[in-house]
Amino acid sequence: MTVQYSGGTARLYAKDIDKPVADIRYQMMSTQGTRFTRMKWWGDFVASKELKSMGEFVMEFEDGSRGDIFISSTGLPQGKAGRYQYSFNGRGRLSGLRGRQKPQIEF
Repeated sequence: MTVQYSGGTARLYAKDIDKPVADIRYQMMSTQGTRFTRMKWWGDFVASKELKSMGEFVMEFEDGSRGDIFISSTGLPQGKAGRYQYSFNGRGRLSGLRGRQKPQIEF
């Protein structure tokens, strides 16, 4: 099993209403699925504003792929800019664009 590391910018959406919540910068680790195991992906991200709730969200990456995630808080805001740090665990596979344009993410 190989672990791949990636990072970049993404956009968070509320899962139930598909509404943008925040633009984020993330660091992610992932493993490819095999015959016996599913793909796994997880990591950390920072947001410039505090998320009002933890739980299930949808993360849309800069390449347009999307995936369901579960978010938990990792602490208080850090630094002068007040960046909030969170951890996430991916749920299931990362999917393609689903008829959307690539997000224009501003951080």
